[in-house]
Amino acid sequence: MRLLLHKLSHIGLLKGDDALMVNRKRFVVYEAILMSFGGILWGTICLIIDKPTQSITPFGYVFLSTLNIYTFSQLKNFSFAQGFQTGISLLLPFLFQWHLGGFYASGGVMIWSLLSLAASLSYSNARTSVQWLIVYVILVLFSGVFDQYFQSIFTSNYDIHFSIGLITMNIAVVSVLIFLLVIFYVRENANSLEQVKKAQELLIHSEKLAALGQLSAGIAHEINTPLGAIKAIANESGVLSKDLLVSFHTLCHRLNKEQIDELITYITCYEPKEIYLSTAEERRIRKSLENELKERSIENSRILAERLIQIDIHTFPVEIEGLIKQHPEEIITVLNHILLIQKNNASIVTAVDKASRIVIALKMYLHSPNQGRMDFFNLHQSIETVLTIYSNQLKHGVKVEFDIPSHIEVFGLEEQINQVWTNIIVNACQAMKFNGILSISCQDHSDTICISINDTGEGIPTEIGDKVFDAFFSTKKIGEGSGLGLDIVKKIIEHHQGKVSYESQLGIGTTFHIELPKKNPIENTIV
Repeated sequence: MRLLLHKLSHIGLLKGDDALMVNRKRFVVYEAILMSFGGILWGTICLIIDKPTQSITPFGYVFLSTLNIYTFSQLKNFSFAQGFQTGISLLLPFLFQWHLGGFYASGGVMIWSLLSLAASLSYSNARTSVQWLIVYVILVLFSGVFDQYFQSIFTSNYDIHFSIGLITMNIAVVSVLIFLLVIFYVRENANSLEQVKKAQELLIHSEKLAALGQLSAGIAHEINTPLGAIKAIANESGVLSKDLLVSFHTLCHRLNKEQIDELITYITCYEPKEIYLSTAEERRIRKSLENELKERSIENSRILAERLIQIDIHTFPVEIEGLIKQHPEEIITVLNHILLIQKNNASIVTAVDKASRIVIALKMYLHSPNQGRMDFFNLHQSIETVLTIYSNQLKHGVKVEFDIPSHIEVFGLEEQINQVWTNIIVNACQAMKFNGILSISCQDHSDTICISINDTGEGIPTEIGDKVFDAFFSTKKIGEGSGLGLDIVKKIIEHHQGKVSYESQLGIGTTFHIELPKKNPIENTIV
């Protein structure tokens, strides 16, 4: 039985058929099979009530349906098979009713033609279904007008009770068959829709991985740079620690307790300035420090000034002037070692934070906390995640003006929305050839947020303006783009009950506007 059902479900299928086409083909086959059972039933009834001539119509339907399905299985001509099956399913029940002697004599057997209307819903356009409906209505009116005429030509000798039984049987059986066909079509379409959703999710994920593939070198650089700095600083701090033990031990033998306390107090209270100096500024400060040291008759002033600059001490430390005058080289060396270790520790923390931001951004980009489930998420953090991942490409020539308040939240699938920012930001940077201004701002409305992403690129020509959201349309060179970026953007935004549009001027730039709901759009429709 299972093997038979499998064969029936694959009649007429082709390799290139999508899920919707498969459903349509199966629907026609199942309609033919179910109505053929009705044909066998009515053919048998005709033989029982001694109407062998009339039985030709229902048995003929079975024969024509079988021939049609067989031809379909061999030739794969779905348009003909669909039209032929719908036609005989619509016409033959009326011919059968007229031949039996009208409505009462046949038990309203024309009701079987309703199955053809159900089948017409499987057509790819509504216009064809409406045409079949018009034919059905015309046949119903014709039957009503000429019913008395058919009764007079084809008389029946059974009573009204038998006719009511036939009407009851027809209504019950046809209702069950229509219900089964509708359930099948709804269920199969639901499965097809689910497959389409999975395909879209896979496409979005593929685009995301493709973008990360293009950025892999930049991301590796962004992570390796702080890691390399941490390694170098850690090695330097290790050497400084060993030297510090020796120099501090030697100094402690030369200072009394009060002097040691004075030195520790200075070190504890000192805060580095953390000011970046150009070469010219560093040269000027070093010269000034040398002069201050020379004024205090301290030897090796150039070397000692260099050591003070290394720990961001740019003026002579008058708080411990007495100690430095007594033991200038020892005091400044200890200061240099201790404060340089502190400075290195701060640099390590900064490097770790930078690497962590990249890792966290990648994690959020690939797998949001609410993956697959719509929820509220922070808009500022969402866009900042994408900017962080792309920081290596942006920092060389793109100035980012980012003006999104940190408190704004929107409703949706954060992982998919991140892909929207990725596609638009990448397009903007490519349009500017990674040299220009990228501006990101938003307008906060009562129920929606409108995000604007502006670039100073070449702009979009008017003649292709209507095609930018079309799938596989791209102005980039072969291999540089799939043509799916903005198509995916549009699908994601529409799935979130939002809107996407753009405005562009040649030679000035392009601005994309994305409108997203701040609340669940489904909840907003509840009264």
